[in-house]
Amino acid sequence: MTAFCWWRADIPQDVCETYWRDVHGIMFAHAPGLWRYRQLRLAANRSDLYRAVPRVSFDAPEAAQPQGMGHGLFLSEADLAAFGGNPVARETIPNDAHNFIGRIGAQLSAPGSGGTLVDRVDEPEVQGPPPAPTFVLCFAPRTEAAPVEAFHRHLTERVARPWSEHPGVLRLRVEPLPPYGRSAMSSPGVPHRWPTDATYLGWIELAVRNEGVVGDLLAGVADELAEQVGAVHAYPVREIYTIISAGRPTTVGLRGYPAVQAIDAAGADEQRSEAVLELLFGDAVRGLDRLRRRT
Repeated sequence: MTAFCWWRADIPQDVCETYWRDVHGIMFAHAPGLWRYRQLRLAANRSDLYRAVPRVSFDAPEAAQPQGMGHGLFLSEADLAAFGGNPVARETIPNDAHNFIGRIGAQLSAPGSGGTLVDRVDEPEVQGPPPAPTFVLCFAPRTEAAPVEAFHRHLTERVARPWSEHPGVLRLRVEPLPPYGRSAMSSPGVPHRWPTDATYLGWIELAVRNEGVVGDLLAGVADELAEQVGAVHAYPVREIYTIISAGRPTTVGLRGYPAVQAIDAAGADEQRSEAVLELLFGDAVRGLDRLRRRT
């Protein structure tokens, strides 16, 4: 599940992002079904990272640039159904979105279509700035009528897979997306229409040793890129907050980031113990294990 988010313009961005993490995000930790759920805070598109590629645009109108991206992973269709059927996911989360989101576009990838091709970072529970320069690269097709399956194969096999073999790439995940029609998550009071006609058919999460690697990667597939891709937008990832990891809510997901900062500053390690968390939050601390016991 990929949710592109644009914040409300009438509220300061830092308020939207704090609410997203410490109020809205905590709700996900109480809805069983997710294997992983992260919030990626995005900076403005970086069109300066690459040399020009004929017929490919790297510029994105300011209004079209998302400021945040929620990314959730499910192990099975049954887990997705359990998540969607839970009252928190079905009602509370959608009804809360209008408090900080000005526009949303959520999409569900086809089962098995995405995957992490390399991960030398191996830090599954990032809380704050990523440990290496990280980008979300979003890909729009050359034409709206582009064959979707061909585009996805192209993105995975001729772009993502060669990139994953580059020594400067530390982590690469490719996520093909279906054509955008309407948001996969209902959010009453929040517009679902994409800001422009150029919607994304896929994105790549890319962590690199340094920014120069991004330009090298694109230069290496310039000819292949132009066959299918009309635009590439590169959003630097400023911060990542992991709400659920390996099927269980993180301490940030249960308590919120400011509470975790206070626990760390005070050295109150006992506040992280499963015994204390279970007393405070009940069966929610078990995540997918709770769901498995029920079924």
